[in-house]
Amino acid sequence: MKFRQTLLHTVVAAVIAGTALIGSAQDTIKIGELNSYKAAPAFLGPYKNGMNLAIEQINASGGVLGKKLELISRDDNANPGDAVRVAEELVSRDNVDVLTGTFLSNIGLAVTDFAKQKKFFFLAAEPLTDKIVWQEGNR
Repeated sequence: MKFRQTLLHTVVAAVIAGTALIGSAQDTIKIGELNSYKAAPAFLGPYKNGMNLAIEQINASGGVLGKKLELISRDDNANPGDAVRVAEELVSRDNVDVLTGTFLSNIGLAVTDFAKQKKFFFLAAEPLTDKIVWQEGNR
């Protein structure tokens, strides 16, 4: 239960922060989420289910700032190059408003660098390295 609440708060914070940057007139806020689902299904399966449940609950209670949330999840194959390609697809093809996810440090660092270059909002879901938030953080 505590994990679900933490996840819910993380999603809401990401959406609110990202929405402030977006300022779009669309009725849906698209959250692009990438993770190593095939590499760590036992851990990341429940994580993904928790995100889906959180979004379902948020939408059922009116959304965020009157907008519904849509989660678009992709697998990054536990590979930094694939993660950057997936992030690019989420941004350019799926037109997501914010990016989140990445459990593995090397994946998180690659997506952080991508987001920094593109000036795109990225919230690392569970960074395992301080480099993401300190030395090489996307601030």
